[in-house]
Amino acid sequence: MLNDTTRLLVLDVEIRGAVRRKRKVGVHKVKWLNLNEENARKLSKKIRREDKWKLEGDLNRIWEEMADCIRRSARKVLGVSREGSRRMKGA
Repeated sequence: MLNDTTRLLVLDVEIRGAVRRKRKVGVHKVKWLNLNEENARKLSKKIRREDKWKLEGDLNRIWEEMADCIRRSARKVLGVSREGSRRMKGA
């Protein structure tokens, strides 16, 4: 017999491994392995030349503009690859 202070606790737990998200086919990825001393200088100069460094307005907007500027510059200087580009066609 259970008294008034006793409560039943039921817990149903399922533990899964980490879920890996697949990138969409054709998504471009910056080749960060190409970042050497020479390319670092080129990237730094290109980022400084961009006109996106106005520190006015909403903080989130400023952050996004700066991140987009760095991504654009990195794509141009370091190059991009696509996922699945290593696969042989017709195999």
